[in-house]
Amino acid sequence: TLGKEPALILVVLRITILYFGDRTKAVLNGQLVGEWAECLSKAIAQCCSTRDTVEIDLDGITCADRAGEQALLSLWRAHRRFLCTSPFARTLCEHLGIPVEADSR
Repeated sequence: TLGKEPALILVVLRITILYFGDRTKAVLNGQLVGEWAECLSKAIAQCCSTRDTVEIDLDGITCADRAGEQALLSLWRAHRRFLCTSPFARTLCEHLGIPVEADSR
């Protein structure tokens, strides 16, 4: 058998905010799950005004649960743009019906 001790599970979501003259980009890395997903919309709201063009780069996302999906849908409804080229991120956006913009890195 494998060990009987519970495993330590560490969930990490890193949000990097990049400010450009005409737009703001939020680069996400890690797991978009649980309480971290719930914090995403708050973090974007604190860093960006509702009038700003905000791009959400999803290429670094490794998984998303229902809370993560809801966070992305909330951002999309707030007129945020999504960038992704990774197969996981593109599939996630397609599943949610979120259009993906051409990359503007």
